[in-house]
Amino acid sequence: MTQNSGEGLDYFTKAAGLVMLRYMAGNRRNLSEMLCIIREASDYFGKTMENILGGEETASLQELMDLGVMKKKYLPYSSYMATISAYPLLRKKATRAQILSTVLAKMALILSIKVLDNINDTFHTTEEAEQSLQRQKKAIEEGAYTSAGNNDIIKRAENSCILLALLVNKWLKSLADRVSTAKKEFLRDLSLYIFGQGATFKQQSSLDREKLTIHDYLRNMNEKGVGRVWVGLDLCMLESLCEKTQEEIKGFEYLRKGFDYVFKSSNYYDDVADLSVDIGLGIWNSVVYLGRDLGIITKPEESLNNNFLKRQTIRLGDLHFLRGVDLLRQASKYVEFDEKSLIASMNVFRFFTVRKWFFQSKNPADFVDFLVARVPDTLMRYAHII
Repeated sequence: MTQNSGEGLDYFTKAAGLVMLRYMAGNRRNLSEMLCIIREASDYFGKTMENILGGEETASLQELMDLGVMKKKYLPYSSYMATISAYPLLRKKATRAQILSTVLAKMALILSIKVLDNINDTFHTTEEAEQSLQRQKKAIEEGAYTSAGNNDIIKRAENSCILLALLVNKWLKSLADRVSTAKKEFLRDLSLYIFGQGATFKQQSSLDREKLTIHDYLRNMNEKGVGRVWVGLDLCMLESLCEKTQEEIKGFEYLRKGFDYVFKSSNYYDDVADLSVDIGLGIWNSVVYLGRDLGIITKPEESLNNNFLKRQTIRLGDLHFLRGVDLLRQASKYVEFDEKSLIASMNVFRFFTVRKWFFQSKNPADFVDFLVARVPDTLMRYAHII
């Protein structure tokens, strides 16, 4: 990996990641095992991409990086994030090999989603983006490869994402009929994710954005949160190892909802970090919609220098985060997993998703203010909507 934070992981992120992994692991044995899984999964998946991508139909790993839709840091980062959620959920019931296979499946999922998202944002029209999402959905659901064509690098890059999506389908099939409930929920959540992604395209339309409010964002556009889909693969493996009692199924539902809220919180943290870029592209994100609803701004560009509004948006994210953590704690009453480690991993996730804002802000007060998740009374009006 390079030292360039735009390509490889920067030294601060590496150091922070290791410290937080130690905090989450709880003991040296767990730390050692998690580190081994992270490194092995990252190396293995990188080699897999080099081996299966490229040629006339798909873009190679190097071509994806040259195009700017894939970065070196995506491999270790996706491996890290997959492990810190899978390990606490699975380690009490699964073998190391089963945990590793789940991490690899999650990497295939998130890299397919991330790279295709970059392609859609950079190169595709709204119609093309929606079509690409349907091809991705069909690959995961049915194991069907539908080519976007191969007459240019963009189409070949999209085909690479579809090929990665097929790996998720292959993994699901390897669990056979032992995971009927979790698989059904995963595929339903995948459809919700696709719907949410489609809703975000309206964000970029000058005709539609004036009609949208923070309430629309909370109810529909924030369905782009990938949390339920992300934990869905963990639950597929967990269901294959459980007795599938009514209590455990209830616990799975709490886990799905908990991850959903935690991952939705990251959308608000990302919106704060990406505000300047979004405004420059004519996109109104949650910062703008919240500012308009609270009467803080009247024009989207007024949000750029309004630090109070940015902090309020972070706290709106915390409203989701804290509800998610509460649901995860409730889940531990019904299904066996490492609750302490999982909650710690959610705090790690929260830190990493907002770190871009810290680097941009350069204001120590913003970092101190962020350390404890909390929700001011002014934002409780939105609690019944989420």
